[in-house]
Order: sequence, then C-alpha cells, then structure tokens
Amino acid sequence: MRWPRNLKKKLLISATTLCVAFVIGELVARAIEPGPFSLWDKNPYVHYDDARAYRHRADFEGRWDGTWYQTNSLGLRGGDLALTFAPSELRVACVGDSCTFGKGVLEEHTWPRQLERLMQDEVGSDRRVVVANLGINGYSGVTYRRIFEDLSDQVRPNLVVVGYNLNDFPNAIQAVDEQVFRGRGLRNLLSQGLRDKLGRLALYRLARQTYYHAKRSSDWAKAEAVASKAADLDLESEVWQKQESYLLGIRDLARDEYGARTAVFLFPYESQIFLDSFDTTPIERLKALGAKHKIPVIDLAEVFREYARQEDPPRELFLRGDRYHPNPQGYHLVAKRVLDELNTQGWLKE
Repeated sequence: MRWPRNLKKKLLISATTLCVAFVIGELVARAIEPGPFSLWDKNPYVHYDDARAYRHRADFEGRWDGTWYQTNSLGLRGGDLALTFAPSELRVACVGDSCTFGKGVLEEHTWPRQLERLMQDEVGSDRRVVVANLGINGYSGVTYRRIFEDLSDQVRPNLVVVGYNLNDFPNAIQAVDEQVFRGRGLRNLLSQGLRDKLGRLALYRLARQTYYHAKRSSDWAKAEAVASKAADLDLESEVWQKQESYLLGIRDLARDEYGARTAVFLFPYESQIFLDSFDTTPIERLKALGAKHKIPVIDLAEVFREYARQEDPPRELFLRGDRYHPNPQGYHLVAKRVLDELNTQGWLKE
C-alpha cells in the first residue's frame, strides 16, 4: 500500500512543479513582450453584422497576440487626432493591414507614427502634421476601401498612402503564404480555433517565434521556388480586377472629396531581402497598375535589401520568427522611403 501512496505523492509534486514552471514561464514571456505588462489578453475587436466585418474597439487599451493595443475614439491605433482642419494642417491617412497597424511593435514604432515625426521635421514648425493609422489586422482590398469610406470625412486627408501586403492581390506572394507558411504539417495538426486560443498565451507565442526562426533559412528557399512557379498567374483575373477597383475607389474618393493625392506600396517579405535573387513579379504588377492609373508606387524591396546587406550577416529587419511584419528599424525604412517619394512627387510643397 505504501508504493501507490508514494506514487501519488510524486505525481502531485511533479504536477505542481510543472504548473509553477508554466506560470513562471508565462509571466516571463509576457514581461519581454513590447509594452506594459499584462496578466492576460483582451480582445480588441468589435464585430458587425454588416459588410464592415470588424473594427477595433474605441478607446481600448490592452494586449492581444503579443501586441499592445491603444486606440482612440475612432478605434484607430494611437491617441486622439485632435484635428483642427486649419489650412496649415497636413493630414495623412495610412491604409493597410497588420503591417500598417504595426503588429508586434509599440505604437511609436509603427511606420505611420514614424512617418508623422519625419514629416513634421521636414515641413517645420509652421505646419502641423497629423497621420491617422487606419491599419487593422487581417484587412485587405475591400476592407481598406470600407474603412476609408467610413472614416475619411473624420480625417479629410491631404495625402493617402496604401500599404499592400501578401493577401491583397492574386500574386506569387499570396501563393507563398498559402503553400509554404500556412501549409505546414505541424500547423495543420491544430485547428484554427485551438490556435486562436493558444495564441492568447505568451509562452505559446514565444515557442512559435522560436520554431519559425529556426526554420527560416529553408523557408526562404521554398518561398522563392513557389514564387517563381506562381509568376504566370493571370494578370486580368476577376480577383485582380476587384482589387484594382477597390484601390480606385480609395483614390477617387480621396481626390474628388478632399483633393488628396494617393500613393501605394507593397511590403516586402523576408526572403526577398536576404536571398541573392528573388521573384519581382508582384512588384512589377503593382507598378503596372500604378502606371495605368497614374498612382505612384513606392518600391521598398531594394531599400530593405540595400540596408540589410550593409552588414554580414545581414541586419534583421523583421520580427523574430516572422516573415512579413517588420521590426522598428524595418518600419523606419518604410517611413523614410514614403517621405522620400512624397518629396519626389512635390506633394509636401503643395
């Protein structure tokens, strides 16, 4: 009878030790994530029954999926805009998905906020620059247009910058995401619902980052192999035409209602930066679209490549274990390149 009692005691001690270790690990993982410390994640989204799908909660503060959220009264990331609409006020609307929102970094490190500081330095104290971050995780072409239509009159922008990403056009980058990163065997073993629940644990997020970081060299090679095969996708496909119409909807509303100029860019992904050669088809397609409609297209891939390769090994410009979301330095390159293009177009002087 003694042996079962001893076994029970040992199992209880082991289970307690594991629980304590898990709690300590979770607290440490949360402490190293950017932003204020939080004991649990809070959902920052409000869902609608209509075509708006979902938005950030207004005046929300809390952590979600490793990112510290702080929204204003419009549900946009950052503090209240306090717009005056004075003639000397320069208003910019930045439209995009999680890379515009700034997943994984503090609000001050997002490219819209860094662009605001750079533009303010550029125009001087006689003018006030206000940049509104309309980026929301998971958004794409149609939801870009919807949020801009809903909030444009609140901002009345002079300039609009749209940051496209892998899931916005039927291109090679989208195929890369579906076949290389989302098609992992380990990932597919877990349902989306279970992954969402695990994603609320900082310890799981840390393990996920570590796993993806360890796999990144092989992922780069696979990514470009898939991109090359996907390069012959139909440029005039129905999906592409829809995305084109969404962009023109933003451009036309900005121009006709506010006299605003519109520019676009495509976020690079990691293998484009660190491999010796990469498939340029998505970039060229977006440039062709811009040329067709006289919309400036800002090329970021070469800027990222040049900066990263100034050192050996190359400088890190993306979040650890993340193929698409830049780190604060990567976002600085985005903001600086956007500012350079605005100056090239002469729009700041206008």
